[in-house]
Amino acid sequence: MLPDDDAPVGEARGRCMCGQVRFVARFPSRFCCHCHCESCRRAHGAAFVTWVGFPAAQVAIVAGGDAVAAYASSPGTRRTFCRDCGTRLFFASERWPGETHVALACFDDPVDRPAEGHAFFAEHARWLRWPVEPPTEAT
Repeated sequence: MLPDDDAPVGEARGRCMCGQVRFVARFPSRFCCHCHCESCRRAHGAAFVTWVGFPAAQVAIVAGGDAVAAYASSPGTRRTFCRDCGTRLFFASERWPGETHVALACFDDPVDRPAEGHAFFAEHARWLRWPVEPPTEAT
């Protein structure tokens, strides 16, 4: 959610946990949603991952490019991370050509939209309790 007193300007900056890799993403983003797929859950060691999607040309690594590594988690899919601290930063897939998905938790600045919707909710972690109504599926 966007803080009321900290509205985004034209871009948001972010970094990995150790600060070696730094990036900037220019607005507008395409979406912000929670992904519950098994691959995201395992890659991040979390119940779900909140991604902000951008056209790939709007995301740039501005420092620490030599510390960036990638893992092909499935055919046509790359998960990019800092090789020093292990922070998972970006996701790109042939399924969504021309997009870079950035982990919301890696941003230092607010993004241009709140998280809305849930992707792949059918794969959600069964140990995480949800309200009576399941969340709406992102489209």
